Amino acid sequence: MAPVDSLDDRLDDAATALYAMRPDEFTARRNARAQTVAADDRALAARIRELRRPSPAAWLVNQLVRHRSDEVEAVLELGAEARETQGSFSAVELAELGRQRRRLVSTLAHEAGALADELGSPVRTPVLDEVAQTLQAAMSDAAAADAVRTGRLVRALEAVGVEVDLSDAVAGGPAPRTEPARDAHAGDSPGLLSAAATKRAEVARGRAERAVAEAEERAAAASAALDALDARLADADREHRDLASRRDELDAELRKVEAEMAEADRAKRTVTRERDRAARDAEAAEVDADEAREALESLG
Repeated sequence: MAPVDSLDDRLDDAATALYAMRPDEFTARRNARAQTVAADDRALAARIRELRRPSPAAWLVNQLVRHRSDEVEAVLELGAEARETQGSFSAVELAELGRQRRRLVSTLAHEAGALADELGSPVRTPVLDEVAQTLQAAMSDAAAADAVRTGRLVRALEAVGVEVDLSDAVAGGPAPRTEPARDAHAGDSPGLLSAAATKRAEVARGRAERAVAEAEERAAAASAALDALDARLADADREHRDLASRRDELDAELRKVEAEMAEADRAKRTVTRERDRAARDAEAAEVDADEAREALESLG
């Protein structure tokens, strides 16, 4: 008989699907999912409704886990091996390791910006800074790495010393321990990470750098297109101003003509009234003339 999934398992499945959504889609999708399952599982529906919308940085880290899993895993494995062999490093090697980690995280954070554009939800630099901060935290703490791996982060993570506060950081319950077992000989060579981890980091960084280069090419093309559109907009704006000026001139001319027409209309009405009076006077004079002729004829 197949085992029945627990409420936590079902909630994790629902959360995993929901945290793949864009932030602007999350609330509606969450409510719809809760309504769908409510008839059969009211407890699950209630837990789903409690899921919080992820911050932009948390959403983007979740998308890196889904769409750039190899690069993310390389970062997390490098952090794990660095933690295991921390005591074997010299000060110089620690400084170099720190630079290596920062370069890798910075490159992956830049790739995250390109990924956000691809997914139709662009982000600003402060969000990418929080993404880098979260990746750094995941490299410094195993539990934080596991939290990142879930793809269900609700908020960005930050390392304070070697501690990372994970309270309310993962939706759907605590993150399972998924950090892979290390090579038994990982710490045998003091001061050095395993060749496999270094190679994975190099491959991941190469992929990330290519992705950034492609994103920069797209950005350059978009910038050129924007410049062309700006030029067309400037031309259209000049034409609009010229037509608006011409319209104002025509409006002034129309008002002048309308005033002249009003004056001509008044003059026409005045002449019409004078003509009507003259016509009446002529008619009266004609009557008087007829009467005078009749009087003259009666005198014989």
